[in-house]
Amino acid sequence: MTESHSRLSTRRIDTRSVGFVLAGASEVAARWVADAIRQQPPAPGTQDTAGAWIAGVYSHNERRARQFADVNQLIHFGIDLGPLLQRPGVQCLYVGNHPRHHAETVRIALEAQRHVLCEPPLALDQEEAAELVDLATRRGLVLAMNYTRRALGVIHALHELLIEDRLGELMGGRIQDTAYLIPAKQTWRLQPNGGGVLYDRTLHAVDLLRYLLHTSIEEVYIRSPRRRGYDVEEEVIGFVVLTGGRHIQLHDAFLLPHSPPLIELVGVAGTATAIGIDPGVQQGSLTVVQGDQGRR
Repeated sequence: MTESHSRLSTRRIDTRSVGFVLAGASEVAARWVADAIRQQPPAPGTQDTAGAWIAGVYSHNERRARQFADVNQLIHFGIDLGPLLQRPGVQCLYVGNHPRHHAETVRIALEAQRHVLCEPPLALDQEEAAELVDLATRRGLVLAMNYTRRALGVIHALHELLIEDRLGELMGGRIQDTAYLIPAKQTWRLQPNGGGVLYDRTLHAVDLLRYLLHTSIEEVYIRSPRRRGYDVEEEVIGFVVLTGGRHIQLHDAFLLPHSPPLIELVGVAGTATAIGIDPGVQQGSLTVVQGDQGRR
C-alpha cells in the first residue's frame, strides 16, 4: 500500500467540502499536494465531513493521468480540463504541470470561475502574468502562488529573528542555490520554454527576499555565463536591488555539488545564515553571529 493510499480520507463529502482538480500528474502532486488536500481539517462545524477532497487529475499525457489516478485512487482523470472543472463541488485548481502550460491552464480555470493555486512561474512573460492577475481580480477569485520555501522551518525561524530586529538595520546579504541538479530532474529543467535556473531557482530567491524583508524589489541584475551545448541558463550570477538601494547578491546554478542552498543576511547588529532553504533538504540550520559570538 502506498503512502497516498494509507492517507485516504474516510470523511464524507458534501457542499461544505472544497473540491480540487490537480493539473499535472507530477511527483510534487503525488508526494505532497494530494496528501495535503486529504489531510485538511474537517469542514467548519463538523467532524465527519471532509474539508477538502480531490475531484480528479488533468494531464496532457493520458497515460500519466491514468497512472496517477490509479495510484491515488481517483476515479476521474483526463486530457480535457474543462469537464473536470465542471464536476459538482469543484472550487479550486492546483496547477503543477509543465511551466510552459501554466498560463493557459490558469486562464481556463479563472474563466470557469474557479480559484487557483499555481506552482511558480505563473507565466513565462510579465505581460501575460499581469493579465491573469487582473482577470482573477475582476472575477473576485483567489489566484495564489505556491512558494513552498516560505513554509520551511528554517525560513520561519529567520523570519521571526528579523521581526524581532535581532540583526538591526539590513546592510546586505546573499542567496546561493548552486546544488547539482540530480539526474531525475534533468528533464524539462534543461529544455527551453520553461526550463533553466531562472524559473526553477532564481524566482524562489526573489520571493524569499520579498517575504522575509517585507519590501519590494526594484531591480534584478543577472549575468549568465552561457556554456556551449545548452539552450537554457544553467548558472546565473547577479544581485537584487531592494527598496532604498540595498543590494543582495545572487548565485544560482545546477552545476556545483557539495554546496547547500543558503541565504545570508547582514545587519548592523549581526549576521544570520540559514542553510538548507530548499524543500528537498532534509533539515536546515540557522546560525546567528553577533560580535565574536555565534549561536545556532
